[in-house]
Amino acid sequence: MQILVHAGAHPTDEDKLYASLDANTPFMAKKNIVLPRIQLYRRPLRQAMIQVAKNQSAHRLRENLLNSFLQNTPSGHDTMILSLPMFFGSPKECVNKDRLFPDAVTHLTRFCTIFNKDEIEIFFAIRNPATFLPAWMQVAQTTQLNDILRGSNYMALRWSELFARLRTAFPQIPITTWCDEDTLFIWAKLLREFMSAINSQPVSNGYTIFAQLLTREGFERFKGYMQNHPDMNPIQRHKVMYAFAEKFARPDTVIQDLNDTPWDQPTVDRMTENYDADVDFISNMAGVTLIEP
Repeated sequence: MQILVHAGAHPTDEDKLYASLDANTPFMAKKNIVLPRIQLYRRPLRQAMIQVAKNQSAHRLRENLLNSFLQNTPSGHDTMILSLPMFFGSPKECVNKDRLFPDAVTHLTRFCTIFNKDEIEIFFAIRNPATFLPAWMQVAQTTQLNDILRGSNYMALRWSELFARLRTAFPQIPITTWCDEDTLFIWAKLLREFMSAINSQPVSNGYTIFAQLLTREGFERFKGYMQNHPDMNPIQRHKVMYAFAEKFARPDTVIQDLNDTPWDQPTVDRMTENYDADVDFISNMAGVTLIEP
């Protein structure tokens, strides 16, 4: 079986990806792709990985887990999608020794121990550390940045370093990644990647993220415009989306709270420059596919 693991990073889409994929289950069923209910697999899988970590026998774990994951679903699927936003670590495990998710290889090793007969792919959203770290502080319910950094240098953090570790340990596992900042414009494209759908395949909830950016009036006008211009190519569609975002964006969606960090604007700008350069580097990494607008 092929297993597509949406491994986070939390907080990026906050289960919106799962909800949007769920809206497309009729199409996925035709392609033998199954999307198990979240409540059926997150806790059992976490417990199974703890069992592997304690060197307890992994015998029959895969069979037992699949029976749990896939109850009440038709048989005959070739692909399973699992959404696990904290797969590589909890808030207080996301940074250590200048690394993002330092235990990622360990967690993936435990997963592969259980599913050693399956073809695994990793899907993972990245985010500018200048906004990612404050968001993790909110998840961890702390106002102390060092509770997340644990003495690490925030200027040294690179997503490419995480991917390099994963690829070195698991060269057979492809990684698909995208920037959280781009999800407004690539959401439908991302859904098609999970569903192995061609670019012309209509998808449900393709504008879910974009709708949350705009005012209600703005999104209604956007939908009307798209209905009146159904033959736009991707470049034209992106230009229209940028134009609507510029005119109708809700103010509360574009303001990032950095009050609990010690950073001034020049620091945030340098972190953003580092992130942009890191994204460019990732786009050329072997075995890593970057989904871009």
